[in-house]
Amino acid sequence: MTPNQADYLLRSLRLIETVGRCGSFSTAALELGMTQPAVSQQVAQLEKLLGVVLFERRHRGVSATRYGQMLHTTTTDVLTQLYGTMEIIHGSSSRETLTILTDYGFAANWLLPRLSDFEEKHPDIDVSLLTTQARRDAKIDHRNTLHDVSILFGEKPQTHDISTICLFQEEIVPICSAVYLKIAGPFNHPHDLLEAKLLHLSGPDHQWFTWADWFQAVDASCSLKSYSKNGLFFGNYPLLLQAVLQNQGIALGWRPLIDDLVKTDQVIVLNNKPIKSRRGYFLSTPLNKKRHIDSFIQWILAQSKMNQV
Repeated sequence: MTPNQADYLLRSLRLIETVGRCGSFSTAALELGMTQPAVSQQVAQLEKLLGVVLFERRHRGVSATRYGQMLHTTTTDVLTQLYGTMEIIHGSSSRETLTILTDYGFAANWLLPRLSDFEEKHPDIDVSLLTTQARRDAKIDHRNTLHDVSILFGEKPQTHDISTICLFQEEIVPICSAVYLKIAGPFNHPHDLLEAKLLHLSGPDHQWFTWADWFQAVDASCSLKSYSKNGLFFGNYPLLLQAVLQNQGIALGWRPLIDDLVKTDQVIVLNNKPIKSRRGYFLSTPLNKKRHIDSFIQWILAQSKMNQV
């Protein structure tokens, strides 16, 4: 790769990540220190190079297409891993560094809003956060990775070389914004949701609950023959929640990832009888834990209990 190609790749990565996260050329331009026309032109050039549309231009902001969501997910992963590795290298001094591996949804919607509390209580510990799309089923090997702690979704790992704690059992309810409920509701019966626009989380079968699973659990008489006509599909959970907040439809809400949004009335729970499974978010660490890992475990266990009150 030539220097020019490397520079173009890095600029494109940052551009796609910022536009996808902001959902607006204008907002992305302010963050990137560019003009709105320049951002729009660079996105158009990238779309021409790839031969696909990445963002649908709307009256207010932009919305990622299926290809845009795929590229945004990969871009976010690459930049986060790169930043995390640089943080690890930078922090390799006398100070303790705690490296946490988790997924996008848990990091953005639960861990990050609370992490400042841990940093205040443990100012001597530097925290590095790595995000991944991997499931707990992927059998992360703590002996051959850079992280100290993993918090991943899936079933409880059946291994003897790590210590595992279930932080949260999988628990889901349908959610939407108050605006969407007013426009498309009411939704008094599961059958009513079949007429709504359903938002889906893409991924391998049985990785998490799907709408088909939910309808089967609450009312076996419901049919999903027409859901694909009205559905939107998202590659990661933060993007799906952003669509809910933008009044685009109804999604399945995973606790505890939605709890802060529910408490602040940003989303409405449509059926308060959660569906549960044996899956959940499991915290895993090496058996020979270091002192700073124990400090984090004690802190996050206290936080998880507060969340369940």
